[in-house]
Amino acid sequence: MVVYFIFLLNKIFELIKLKFNRDPSHTQEADINQTTPSNHPSHLNRIPVMAQRKIRLNWKLEGVEKTFLETCVHEVTLNGLQGSSLKPISWKNVAEKLKIEHNFIADQKQMKNRYDYLKSKFTAWSKLKNKTGNTYNPVTNTFNLSEEEWEIEMKSNKLIKALRTSPLSYPELCVQLFKGSTSNGFDSWGLSSTLPCPSEEVSDHNLNDLEDIECTQMETPTQGVSEESSSQSKITEKRKYQTFNSKLIEVGDQIIKVAKMLIEKHNLSNDMDACMEKLETMGWGELDAKYQTTLLLFGESADMRKVWLHLQSHVCELWVRNAGAKYNLF
Repeated sequence: MVVYFIFLLNKIFELIKLKFNRDPSHTQEADINQTTPSNHPSHLNRIPVMAQRKIRLNWKLEGVEKTFLETCVHEVTLNGLQGSSLKPISWKNVAEKLKIEHNFIADQKQMKNRYDYLKSKFTAWSKLKNKTGNTYNPVTNTFNLSEEEWEIEMKSNKLIKALRTSPLSYPELCVQLFKGSTSNGFDSWGLSSTLPCPSEEVSDHNLNDLEDIECTQMETPTQGVSEESSSQSKITEKRKYQTFNSKLIEVGDQIIKVAKMLIEKHNLSNDMDACMEKLETMGWGELDAKYQTTLLLFGESADMRKVWLHLQSHVCELWVRNAGAKYNLF
């Protein structure tokens, strides 16, 4: 049982050490920024963000929004949330997925804007869908309301205005990502449950206007001054990572030392028990010189005990007599 416990400890430490020995991409970026001279062309060619030409993102391209939602669901399930949004590493993974699948390039701010827009739109959709006398048609993904009913709903909740002209995209994926609205309001949350649920008072936005917000992407990968200011924080983060990693290795080494001590103690106990069992079968009394010599040999070293265990019973007496002669016991 002790050996199995030690084996598990070693395996756990190996997995932890393997994980933290991986060189994170952000530390590589920090090294690049730190070693690049200030007069390097990559610095001289940088221009302020506001001066770059803005390109409007079209989230309505075939498959883009579905891939975006599917990847967000996967990342939230895998890595959880940071506040009310995805973690930086998750946004990076979402961006890579969009680029690979659709050659669609978006930065974190643009993806966050889209995420917030869809979340707000889902809130309105859930509120209307769960009203008494449900008028939602799941086949067409639309609400069967008259002109007068639309006006009444929009007066009580301005978020609903966007649903009249633009149905919620991929409702099933939105439910998985933003799940939480009920017929009584927003009293439960699913994947996005780290913050209090939004109420109509704090979500009073015109989503038609929100969808028309111009999301922009940069023609060049450089981020101007913002990239300069972030390099120092990356270096600091790398130092913290190295300190933590060294402490982890130190603790792991101590665990291994204790494990080896326990294994040695366990093996010693097992060897001695086996040796004594074999000695009792020899038929020597405790006052017999052969019995006493054998005990001296057991205590001399682990190698002596191994020899004793491997010898045939009829050879053991001769071996003990020869060894006992050294101690003048025979």
